[in-house]
Amino acid sequence: MSHSHPIYDSDKHFVIDPITRNIVNNSSKLTIMQYDHNSERFTFEIPRVIEGHDMSLSNAVRVNFINIGSIKTNTNSGVYEVDDVEVSLDDPDTITFSWLISGAATRYNGSLNFAIRFYCISDESIIEYSWGTNIYSGIKVSNSLDNSEAIAEDYVDVLEKWKQDTIDIWSDYTNNIIGN
Repeated sequence: MSHSHPIYDSDKHFVIDPITRNIVNNSSKLTIMQYDHNSERFTFEIPRVIEGHDMSLSNAVRVNFINIGSIKTNTNSGVYEVDDVEVSLDDPDTITFSWLISGAATRYNGSLNFAIRFYCISDESIIEYSWGTNIYSGIKVSNSLDNSEAIAEDYVDVLEKWKQDTIDIWSDYTNNIIGN
């Protein structure tokens, strides 16, 4: 059974300034936990029209991120494809969107840095418009524990035995059904 339920973020938003292109954190989100996966959502707002361009017509919005570990050689970067850009119900001159933070962004304790980029991409995959923000670097990824991988590695023989026992039981079961 998969885990599925709607996610609603009632926190104050990160606001993008269209002139300076800085991201301002109006929320109280300053720290997230290492190894968290899909348990935090950052919501953003930006003016709908920037320099005459209606940002709600952008057909791709991406969050480019890099998780930098406290040991600087530990880094993990990625891109999140935003899927919920909409004109604000409260203000038709503002658009909102969010980023659901995955485990790729929280792999290392240290910091999470990100920038947002809006695109208009043609049917022929040609970038016709691109607009981006400055890098935001005010999120700390706090140290945590998740021993899931260590348990699997330490008990690989036991897990392999369980797997083989399960295969054998199902094999015997299906052979008995087919034989009868």
